[in-house]
Amino acid sequence: MTRPRIVNPGATLALSRRTTRRHFLLHPDEARQMEQVYWYCLAYAAKLHGVLVHAACLMSTHAHEVITDVRGEYPKFLETFHRNLALCTKALRGWPEEVFNKDSTGVHALLTPEAMIESIAYLIANPVEAGAVRYAKDWPGAHTLPAEVGARVIHVQRPPHYFDPQKPKWPDKLELRLEMPVALELDYGPDLARERIATRVRQNEHHAWNEARRTGRTFIGPRRVLRLLHTKRAKSYEVSGNLNPRFAAAGNRAAATEAVRQLRAFKAQYQRALARWMAGDRNACFPVGTWWMRVCHGARCGPGP
Repeated sequence: MTRPRIVNPGATLALSRRTTRRHFLLHPDEARQMEQVYWYCLAYAAKLHGVLVHAACLMSTHAHEVITDVRGEYPKFLETFHRNLALCTKALRGWPEEVFNKDSTGVHALLTPEAMIESIAYLIANPVEAGAVRYAKDWPGAHTLPAEVGARVIHVQRPPHYFDPQKPKWPDKLELRLEMPVALELDYGPDLARERIATRVRQNEHHAWNEARRTGRTFIGPRRVLRLLHTKRAKSYEVSGNLNPRFAAAGNRAAATEAVRQLRAFKAQYQRALARWMAGDRNACFPVGTWWMRVCHGARCGPGP
């Protein structure tokens, strides 16, 4: 059983999912087919589950998104999105095995506007920090730039792979708007928010350049990236066993402390309710934000004591 998670409407979340054994299954191609697959699957899942997408970037071995879960059903969004993306990728690549690894999707709540800026900037600059390109704008795959947050509208045609054109559930064309997070719009306004994101992206790029100079690493470049095979695997050193963070506060200790307090209270009430449920008490009251027990077992939920 997965650890209990808090699923509340309106949460802004940073997401990440990785390919199996770090294969380059999601890497871009000259025909931009992988990019089309990614935007279509993301747009379909976002529309179906009422999710606002703020920024997204598809790397060769993993995907990053920053979203707002308007309805409080991001687990269903992830299920729809990753299932369609995996099946279409298998059809596109002729890949017989699983596409994503067996780890849970990385999900952490962004508690403050600064945390949202940090997460979006990290997503945008990820191709540079990975040593693929010198500038984020040069990444040849699906990506977001600072000026596009809250401004870009992506129109994508249905990919020719996997999606049956005879089934009305798969539209010929989908539209995906990259929305500005409400917290950033209220605190800074759209223009200043994009400026702050761009500044943080430049800082991340400079850090990646300095690190590359220190280690003697060179950037691959967009042309060489497009020539990589999907069977290739990432070989850079990676620490195993890292924990997925639950939230990010960008140094705001008050917000982080409150989030920890709420999480501990949620877990305590959840464990008490689960013990009563396992003892046969179907009137056990789980805390607000409970997902699996509420959706799959019809458990009652209510506020904490």
